[in-house]
Amino acid sequence: MINVSGFPLCAKRLQFQRAKLNDDGMTHYWAAVAVATDLDDEKLTKFGGFDFNDMSEDNGQKLLGRLELFIKAGLANRKAKSGAGDMTAAETSIRAFLGSNGVKVSKLNGIEDYWRAARILWGDLVQESPKVRDVYTLVFQLNRIPKKQRPKTARANVSKLPQEWRAKP
Repeated sequence: MINVSGFPLCAKRLQFQRAKLNDDGMTHYWAAVAVATDLDDEKLTKFGGFDFNDMSEDNGQKLLGRLELFIKAGLANRKAKSGAGDMTAAETSIRAFLGSNGVKVSKLNGIEDYWRAARILWGDLVQESPKVRDVYTLVFQLNRIPKKQRPKTARANVSKLPQEWRAKP
């Protein structure tokens, strides 16, 4: 079993992907590959410092470190603004959560708005961290809210959303 606790943002992405870190074939290199699959190749190239040709354990740890910096820099939150085909699975999930609970997601402009809408709809059940505000953390927190409680709490708070964010009933 590999330990990725030194790379908390990468670890969250792997957790969201349900990567099996205790699998015999899982190495730091393959964990880095799994993290990188959701990220924009063009932005990774611009950021630089990634050599996926070297499959060694040392390089795997270096890759995880670079990916951690890349995510921390906020460059990984959105692949592109052009449409749903470019969204990560986590962003699609967030948009579905919000849309099914009365939010007009087409009016939201990225992760900051997703967090704000979630905080309005679910209040203290969604805890923001000033350090980590990515889609993976938000999906994780929304999944922790009991299924039956999600719509009930959201319906009670939907009127608190800005008017332009509210879906028409």
